[in-house]
Amino acid sequence: MEYDIEQIRETRQKAALALVEYLKTFRIEDKKSDSKHALMGPVGKLLTRLTTTGDINWDAVKGYVLSIHKNQQAGRVPANAAERLDEAIQELSRLRDLLPPTKWLKTVEDLDDEVFFRVYKEKLVGQRAWIQKEFQEWLEKKYKTIDKINTIVGPDYGYSSFTDVEDPWSAPEELAELVEEYWEDRKKSKKEEKQ
Repeated sequence: MEYDIEQIRETRQKAALALVEYLKTFRIEDKKSDSKHALMGPVGKLLTRLTTTGDINWDAVKGYVLSIHKNQQAGRVPANAAERLDEAIQELSRLRDLLPPTKWLKTVEDLDDEVFFRVYKEKLVGQRAWIQKEFQEWLEKKYKTIDKINTIVGPDYGYSSFTDVEDPWSAPEELAELVEEYWEDRKKSKKEEKQ
């Protein structure tokens, strides 16, 4: 039997994207957690369930995953969750039909890692954008006008507003002391929130 490598690659990609889209319907209980278990939610259980070389009852898998989703979300599952899960399961089923049996388990393992990477990366990008905004607001509160920041960084940057300032990790070297002060203030305020 001949296998269409390009079709397998495309279907695998669609399956990964569909799983990520499904996970967007899942609210992480602990927003601060970035563990694989927390971020993958029911998809982690789904992929574990698929690590078999025997027959798969796809409807049973969907029911199992939605049950986990419901239990982890205190009974609140968004209306579009079942649709997105169905799309993901369809792609996974197609992928299994396209693959040689000897490649299925490794592919499921790789999908697990790929979906986690995509979800984790998305979380980090979101956190980074949020911290950039917080940093910009902190600078504005401290300096009131962007001119004072432009004086510090020199003419090479010429920010037109605080929203042009990079995140703390990407800020120019000239802002290093301010970045350090920002992190200290942030750490202090987080500590006070906990008390």
